[in-house]
Amino acid sequence: MRKFGPMALYIFCALAPVVLVSGCSTGTGDQPKPQAAAQPVDTRSADEAAIRAASAAWSQAYVAKDLEKSSAGYTDDAVVMSPKAPAVHGKDTIRKGLVQMFALPGPGLSFQTTSVEVARSGDIAYETGSYDFVTTDKKGKTSDEKGKYVVVWKKQGDGTWKAAVDIDNTDQ
Repeated sequence: MRKFGPMALYIFCALAPVVLVSGCSTGTGDQPKPQAAAQPVDTRSADEAAIRAASAAWSQAYVAKDLEKSSAGYTDDAVVMSPKAPAVHGKDTIRKGLVQMFALPGPGLSFQTTSVEVARSGDIAYETGSYDFVTTDKKGKTSDEKGKYVVVWKKQGDGTWKAAVDIDNTDQ
């Protein structure tokens, strides 16, 4: 009978677990395959409808000069960029500007959505549209400014949409 030296015993001990584990395989190739991550449900149509409804209600709040509903349409860290004025940051600062705007005599601001594009991710979107800002001076003369806008919407944790960036410019 042949005796194996210490090196042979060492190699056997090192390879035995590999042989044992590979022997447990069925050999049929039926190994489970990793599953692909599930695609998120496409909610863009519903999100677009929700944004259009939110924008319409928001416009009504502006026409009514309703400070609470108008300012509630913005995220806490929103930015408003209007022509001939510095950018306004934060809902509280935006609210102060709305107080001044709503104090102006005349019908005020109304806007109408032209298009809404929602990201596939369903958490951000942008809206384009037109606005009409009508005021009356102390002599009764009406000023009618027409223009266009872009609003970047962000979906909130509760599923509602709020404006994160609001920029407009006049057609004149």
